[in-house]
Amino acid sequence: QPRHMADRRPILVFLGAAVVTSAFAWLHRKRTRRSFSAPPVRRARVAVVGCGGWTQGWHLPNLANRDDVDIVALVEPSDEPGTGGCMTGRCEPMSALVERYGARRYRSLDALLDDKQDELDGILIAAPHALHCSLGLAVLRAGLHLLLEKPMTSDIKEARALFDASAAAPALAFLLNNTANWQPGCVHARSMVAAGKLGTVRAVSCVFAAPLGWLFEGEEHVGWSKPTGSMLGNGFGWGQLSHTFAWVFAVTGLTPATVYAAACHSATTGADLHESLTVTCTCGAIISATGVGACPDAGFKVVSHWVFGTEGMLSFGGLAGSDG
Repeated sequence: QPRHMADRRPILVFLGAAVVTSAFAWLHRKRTRRSFSAPPVRRARVAVVGCGGWTQGWHLPNLANRDDVDIVALVEPSDEPGTGGCMTGRCEPMSALVERYGARRYRSLDALLDDKQDELDGILIAAPHALHCSLGLAVLRAGLHLLLEKPMTSDIKEARALFDASAAAPALAFLLNNTANWQPGCVHARSMVAAGKLGTVRAVSCVFAAPLGWLFEGEEHVGWSKPTGSMLGNGFGWGQLSHTFAWVFAVTGLTPATVYAAACHSATTGADLHESLTVTCTCGAIISATGVGACPDAGFKVVSHWVFGTEGMLSFGGLAGSDG
């Protein structure tokens, strides 16, 4: 049955955040061309806020393997990070991380900025969704570059606040970690649409399916299934389908006007597992998107994006490795 407008608000929230994502991607491309016109004179000094599973499994190892970055500080309130996250029970304690990466530990971003603001170039934030806005605003207001995990925020007003703060500081890079947007296929698709190869975009159809029932239905992963702060719900929409909308808006430049959404929820955690959305855009184009958060695990995720224009069409799809 059609859902009430109030029930559609969580989908509207992350759609609005994804729209702003495409604007930040455009700003980043301009800033990247400008800031790298001359050779760097020293290594970038970076702090990481939030030291749970995603940071320990991906961000810290990747930063440590670069020869142009120094990890100056780690910010984490808990001595045993990662509780309720994607790697619950498999995270190292902060004492081990400090020793491994040779970085000073702080329990809050405020404490870090009070002590080392002038010794930093940028901050990577990988904290819970509901904290993204307050932390991100503090970084930008401190005059530091910002890499923020997706989704950008869990609230439209917060998304606009971050956008305004970024616009007020054009010399700072504000990047969102929608990783698929920087892959060669996405960059090529965006260039095709921008060059008019498809004519006027009239329709977009997307399917994203992933074997992530273990994450969204596992009671130990509450950070991925239970809402916090101003969040209206939690689950596959926030955790994964936000990637799809970031891709769509970055490639097409469309702006949503209205949205109809329906979702199926987990009987154990209440997280949204499957969703279907129909979006109408300001130009009259339509977007149809389906998310499947608990498909059978065959060792991969399924991605299928189609963009239809008046003069042509393109497809972007394939199989990505399973996180399970």
